[in-house]
Amino acid sequence: MTEYASSAPRKRWQRLPALVLGLGLCSLLAAAVLLVLTLTGNVGKGHSQPETVVTFNESIDAALTPLPTPTIVHPTPDPAAIAALVIPKVGVNAPIQVKGVDGNNVMESPDGPVNVAWYDFTVAPGNIGNSVYSGHVDYINYGPAVFYNIRNLAPGDPIEIRLQSGTVYTYRVLEPPRNFSANPTQEELVSIIGPSDKEVITLITCGGTFNYSTHEYDQRTIVRAERVLQPATARAQ
Repeated sequence: MTEYASSAPRKRWQRLPALVLGLGLCSLLAAAVLLVLTLTGNVGKGHSQPETVVTFNESIDAALTPLPTPTIVHPTPDPAAIAALVIPKVGVNAPIQVKGVDGNNVMESPDGPVNVAWYDFTVAPGNIGNSVYSGHVDYINYGPAVFYNIRNLAPGDPIEIRLQSGTVYTYRVLEPPRNFSANPTQEELVSIIGPSDKEVITLITCGGTFNYSTHEYDQRTIVRAERVLQPATARAQ
C-alpha cells in the first residue's frame, strides 16, 4: 500500500514541467502577437462610429468669406456631377456623395467607411477656389477606412477627381499632410476650408489620439493639392 500511495504524487510532479512549458509557450505566443499588432499600428487605436465627426466641431460660417474675383483665366470647367476620387499611391478609388452642413452649421460626415463627401458650400472641381472633401480614417466593425492612408501622401503625389461625364481633373499634393486640432482657431479653419485664388482641393480625415469616452479623435489630418493646369482629360466611355 505504501508503494502505491507514494507513486501517484510522483506522476503528478512528472507532469508539472510539461504543464509549465505549455503555459510558457502560450505566453510567448501572446507576446509575439501583441508585438506584431503594436508594430503595425493596430493596438491602441479606436474606430470611428457612424455618428463620428470627421471634420470640425464648430460652425464654419466665418471661414467662408469669399475672395475677390481672380483675374487668372482658367479652362472652362465641366459642369457634370462628381463621380469619384482616386488616389493611386494609397489605393483609393471612392464614390463621392454630396454633403453640406447640419442644423448647427457643422459640416456633415460621409456615410460609411468607403464614401468620400464633397461639400456643396465649396467650389466644384475645375473651378478656381477650394474644393473640400472628407472621409473616415477608420470605422467600427470595418477597420481602416477610405482615408486611412492619406497621411502617407507626399508632395507631388497625384489625386484625381473624376466626373460622371468622363472628365478627369488631376491635382498634385503641395506639402506633407498636416494635423490640426479638432477645434481649430478661426485662422486655422480659414486656412483649411476657406476660399483660395487657385484651383485646389482639400482632403480632411481624423487623426491624432482616439478618445474612448467621446468616440472622437482629437485632431484632423489635412492634405492640400493644386490642380495641374492643363485641359481636363476625358476618359473613354
